[in-house]
Amino acid sequence: MDSRQLHHFRTVVDHGSFTQAAESLQLTQPSLSLTVRKLEKDLNVKLLSRGRGGVQTTEAGDYLYGVATSIDSLLNTAAVRLAEIASGSAGSVTLCSAPEFNWLYMPAVLRRMRQRAPEVSVSLKDLEPTATLKQVLDGSVEIGIILTTNPQRFRQDYGTQLTIDCAAEMDLRVALPQRLADLPDPVQLSDLAAETWLLPPRCPELSSLPEVLDQVWAAAPLSKPMGVQEISTLQTGLPLVAGDYGISLMPHTAQALGQSGVHFRRVAETLPTMQALLIHRTDRALSPAARTLVSALLSTSTESTPAVAR
Repeated sequence: MDSRQLHHFRTVVDHGSFTQAAESLQLTQPSLSLTVRKLEKDLNVKLLSRGRGGVQTTEAGDYLYGVATSIDSLLNTAAVRLAEIASGSAGSVTLCSAPEFNWLYMPAVLRRMRQRAPEVSVSLKDLEPTATLKQVLDGSVEIGIILTTNPQRFRQDYGTQLTIDCAAEMDLRVALPQRLADLPDPVQLSDLAAETWLLPPRCPELSSLPEVLDQVWAAAPLSKPMGVQEISTLQTGLPLVAGDYGISLMPHTAQALGQSGVHFRRVAETLPTMQALLIHRTDRALSPAARTLVSALLSTSTESTPAVAR
């Protein structure tokens, strides 16, 4: 018994006639009759009886007709679903994304994704940069968002393995405690030399905030602070700043968190921007769902996002 036999059997029942069913299926009546007889032989049960009123189902035929109807419905549903998956409007995708990107941009990205492909399930991971890079390279996840202040170097190191696009550019700000709320905007880093800087750990694969300040302090030694304290993440640095344990350099997206007791200032010295790089493996075709998400992510720089002073 296969789906073709069941479809032919159901068509005969629907028309109540082998002749009309054969015309509908564009078959000859003898070949259709042969198909139904073979089905009855395979199942070892009589399914149809012929009479003056046309073809009638037996008790077994009634049961099989219900099965055939259910299978047809399932096949139609499957065909529609597979078409949706192929077009990227259904399915699932996992994204590893930097928290600093998520704070401001990700809600708008996910809203766009929901509008374009409401049936796609999106799993969002927020990992440290090395882990995100590793999972994209080993194929554990399809797409990653990582941050760097030196995208040229990253492209030189990984451009043969990864497709790399800029999803967003983020200006850098100094996060200050309430005690320093009266400092001007922009602020000179030399005015902050007496403060302790709270900075995330260095990442060998990515130039980030520590490397930016290294360059600034090397060019202007008077701005070099008395102390630097390593913090696990920028998000953990915010309450430390609010508690007056130090100051920190952060992308402007940190303002979206609304941490009370923290005041943000632009920097008078020229600093690079931080780029959010969208990465995926060059040698692997993205799934349709992932392609839809990539399109939503790359709209970040061209569509409006929640208002946060830059």
